[in-house]
Amino acid sequence: MKFSLCSCLLFCGFISFHSVAQTSIKWGTDYWQDYTNYDGSGFYNELVHKIFPEPEYIVDIHYYPWKRSVKNVLQGNIDMTGAMHKTEMLYHSERPVLIETVVMVSRIQDTLTRDSFDNKLGAYRSGYEDMVFYPYLEKATMGLEVEDSYKGLTLLAMKKIDFYVGADSLVQLALNERDDRAEYEISELGSFKLYWSFALTEHGLALKTAFDERLEALREQGVLAQLYQKYNLIMPF
Repeated sequence: MKFSLCSCLLFCGFISFHSVAQTSIKWGTDYWQDYTNYDGSGFYNELVHKIFPEPEYIVDIHYYPWKRSVKNVLQGNIDMTGAMHKTEMLYHSERPVLIETVVMVSRIQDTLTRDSFDNKLGAYRSGYEDMVFYPYLEKATMGLEVEDSYKGLTLLAMKKIDFYVGADSLVQLALNERDDRAEYEISELGSFKLYWSFALTEHGLALKTAFDERLEALREQGVLAQLYQKYNLIMPF
């Protein structure tokens, strides 16, 4: 009886120790097709769970519109989001997780160039005005915020806008589902680096450190290259 009681106490202590040792993470993100799919698939989903695996980490994912995700991580309501450009108001991964190409989509018949924006209306994905629209289109004076690339291309097809600016990988996904994709041309505007981002808190700093260490280990093991290849992405390092 003493042996059984002792074993039970040791077992309970073991369970209790591992419960305490778990690290909880609040991850806020928008829905990005093939990146943060609701079913748990996608590049970002797989990357996060390789870097923060169970049972050591418990990742609690919250879906928000992109602007709200950024606001929540800035306020410390969530622990991390990604991927985004660098800012002094957050901790960021040492290495970028993506280098994204910025493109402009326009109708071939319009022969629009980046220097001919007089009285032209463009559109961009919500939350991207400071990353992909105005920084690359200094002469653009009118920009319309839309839900995603699909909505932007729909407005372009309806001639409600003159061009759409976005990240190439997301634009290509939307274009590939259109029967009229041959009617559009894509102009490359530039590129930008995207980093995994963490709240400016003690917990955020600890997660950033763990992220950097694990990302480097996965790179050395060749696991990271396989993941990028799976989603037809270019590994930026």
